[in-house]
Amino acid sequence: MSERLLDEGDRVTLGQKVGGIAFALGLLFACISAPARADSFPDRLSGATGGIFRFPENLQPKNEGNLFGEAWAKLSYELDRTDRAVTSLFALGNFVADSRGFSYNNTAKIGLGLSHSIQVTDALNVTFSARYDWFMERDTDIRRSGIRLAADYYYYKRWEAGPGEKALRLPRIATVFKSYGTLAYPGSLEEGDDNIVLTLGGELSTDLDLPDADWILSPFADFDFSWDKDRNGYNNKIVPGIGVKVRYPLEHGEIFAGIRLSADYRPITGSVETGPTVFLGWYKGF
Repeated sequence: MSERLLDEGDRVTLGQKVGGIAFALGLLFACISAPARADSFPDRLSGATGGIFRFPENLQPKNEGNLFGEAWAKLSYELDRTDRAVTSLFALGNFVADSRGFSYNNTAKIGLGLSHSIQVTDALNVTFSARYDWFMERDTDIRRSGIRLAADYYYYKRWEAGPGEKALRLPRIATVFKSYGTLAYPGSLEEGDDNIVLTLGGELSTDLDLPDADWILSPFADFDFSWDKDRNGYNNKIVPGIGVKVRYPLEHGEIFAGIRLSADYRPITGSVETGPTVFLGWYKGF
């Protein structure tokens, strides 16, 4: 790394190191002070992995022809559980790449944190978390670290179809609505950043049985929304869409692929871009 980059403070500062040590000690204290549990160590472990490829990444002109990919994995260790709440220590890894070589899209991240998840209703889950991240841009070797605070929700509701119900001449399995969102602080790990970022999304779909196949056909309508306090153009958008995907069910997960037609509206600039996006992804819990 050049001296210029060092002068710009892209390496981990002493304050960030102290913050990381303090956060690690806090997590250790949380583990020690957690109520004793009778179950074995493996029974308290859970995790998931997932990822997605999109082409193009989004409908903005600079992303024309840009193939985007993201993969992640998360491992959780359950510290305490009640009928409606779970407190966990977790670690995660995230890897992002694209074909255009944008530095912000070619990154790697490792995080260690503590979360408290509340099952508010059978359909709604809310989670509060604090996480210490180590982040790098692979091409520039810029490295940053720091604490991220977040409040997340996930809503999932499924209505099973009645006997003999059909749509598009195919047997209908169910109608599904899901919504998810995150309120995060700070917006990035850049020194002095006090930005707040809100992201929301939702999808309404219907699952149709494909005869003589293990795949499920799912027409859908969805939306993505994001906002931030600093009014950055990339963090302020409304993107409604419609599409169709096929899903291959897995135990605690699925493989999916499809096409989405959407309108990408950026309120800061007033621009609107429309067009198709194709995608392929997976999710697997364990």
